[in-house]
Amino acid sequence: MKTNKRTKPLNAYVLFFIISGTQLGDPAQSFQRNVYIAAGHDAWVCMILNGLLVSAALYAMVKTMGVYPEKDLYQIHQELFGRWLGKLFNLAFVLYFFIFCFTVLHSYSEVVHTWLFPDMNSWLFNTLMSLLFLYGVTGGVQVIAGFAVVSFILWLWVFLLYYFPWKYAQVDQLLPLFETGPGQIVKGMRAATYPMLGYELVYFLYPFIRDKHNVQKYSQLAVAFTVFTYCTLLINAIVFYAGEQLKHTVWATYSWYKIAQFPFLERFEIVGAAFWMILVLPNNLVLLWASTRGMRSVFKLKQKYALYACCLIFVLSSELLFTHEDVEWVSNLLGEIGVFLVWLYPFALFALVRWKNGRAKKKGAEA
Repeated sequence: MKTNKRTKPLNAYVLFFIISGTQLGDPAQSFQRNVYIAAGHDAWVCMILNGLLVSAALYAMVKTMGVYPEKDLYQIHQELFGRWLGKLFNLAFVLYFFIFCFTVLHSYSEVVHTWLFPDMNSWLFNTLMSLLFLYGVTGGVQVIAGFAVVSFILWLWVFLLYYFPWKYAQVDQLLPLFETGPGQIVKGMRAATYPMLGYELVYFLYPFIRDKHNVQKYSQLAVAFTVFTYCTLLINAIVFYAGEQLKHTVWATYSWYKIAQFPFLERFEIVGAAFWMILVLPNNLVLLWASTRGMRSVFKLKQKYALYACCLIFVLSSELLFTHEDVEWVSNLLGEIGVFLVWLYPFALFALVRWKNGRAKKKGAEA
């Protein structure tokens, strides 16, 4: 299966917007609570260490793709492991991206119900979102990349709002530094796994990039920006909320919008919650694109039919996750899966590719 030649190649810089946008889109609303519960006031250290691990895994991913520049991970699996075992590995990533998209959709649906429209039916919201998914994904990877770039730029102004919490900050709540033990740091890093997911999309976007020599640079910059943003949000939360208060604050980031005051707007948190969809929508598009692209490989199903099936599942499952605890449970499960699929597996795959490539070169030299 070759890359579609009619698809105009993308510039490598779009990876910065796609990766960082996917990482920040859903978790940035509420990740502080879980990481703080695990690691206390040194939670920001967990994000930095997590970022270093992600950077190493991303390096292995890009190096792996460099061996197969015109293939995505689904095609690489089939070449390395054969038809049936390759399909099994592909199915794992198909389900992973589908669950990822499902989680982001339901998480934002919960935000809409809590902050905007408490009486809105979940099926109606999921139906409207599914129509947007159909439009975006059928447009192809170029449309998705365009969404990601524009939405990220429009979202940047939100950073200005994080000035407001510092008016009430108590910086001494960060002290004493580095008091947390290694065990708690490891727990904090595991709690921070879900917020960092999204960089694995490089496995599937790489064949569509024109200047492949820049993929490593822009992908690593995206991860660095994400880590910086998360550390900023974590430190903001720690100095603004009291410890016990942060442990019981579900949407730490959204709650700051309540203290943003403007003479022309009384309840800015409503605008903030609505505006967040600009960042969440490209997340869903690229995750759903990656999942349905894999369904074409695993089930021999046209991508558009796989897309219709996924959107139908989203609508029919509207009432499946009833509470925040349900959404959080799925997010934590996705984080645990991510430890193996996007932390550990890239190193194993890179080692296998290097070994197989080296053996092929050795045989060629002997011949």
